[in-house]
Amino acid sequence: MNDFIKIKNLILVSNKGERNLIDIPNLQFDNKSISVIIGPNGAGKSLLLNLIQGLILPNAGTIKIKSLKKDENRKKVSIMMQKPSFLRRTTEQNIQFVIELNKDKRKVSYLDVLERFDLIAQKKVLANKLSGGEKQRLSLALAISTNSKILLLDEPTANADPLTTIKIEKIIKEEAIAGKKILLVTHNIPQAKRLAQDLAFIHKGKLLEHCNIADFVTHPKVKEINQFLEGEILI
Repeated sequence: MNDFIKIKNLILVSNKGERNLIDIPNLQFDNKSISVIIGPNGAGKSLLLNLIQGLILPNAGTIKIKSLKKDENRKKVSIMMQKPSFLRRTTEQNIQFVIELNKDKRKVSYLDVLERFDLIAQKKVLANKLSGGEKQRLSLALAISTNSKILLLDEPTANADPLTTIKIEKIIKEEAIAGKKILLVTHNIPQAKRLAQDLAFIHKGKLLEHCNIADFVTHPKVKEINQFLEGEILI
């Protein structure tokens, strides 16, 4: 595996210090795949994304991204949160703001972004007034418009209807083909099968398995995965 994101001895302790929220000795992701992070509620999936992006700092351990300097990490890693927040502006103004912040100064039209994410009709609508699915699409549009090398997606279709889910998955595939590294948190096992090349299963803050998607479904190595797939561990 061509290690692009390398996690070593990563520890995140709860505020009261009584337990480890994250305890991952070793985990690597390559730069050529869509990697899915899956596991039950409270497993630590979102915390792991926040640690990789730099929104929170670990108590111990390292997260290294190949070819990026330490002070570049947050600039080159963008995140789409499960519960997005926006500027108190219209849909188009949110997109314009992010494009202007991008130092690469690519020739990207905010109108093209609106069209790609099917938000033309909502361009004058305040972002916080959008529907759940529209907010999901805008949040993804903003994350992609930063032109980052790594895209962290936390339940990108959690509030989306089936049509929106198809559109979002199509864009995720396009971004991966274009060269972005995708780390995707999802509860949706069929979605993981559709998108993932490799999958990391996390339970109670620990990495129990990291393998290709076919092995995860057909030859799981730990009992917790079978319990998860059979619905015995709640998602």
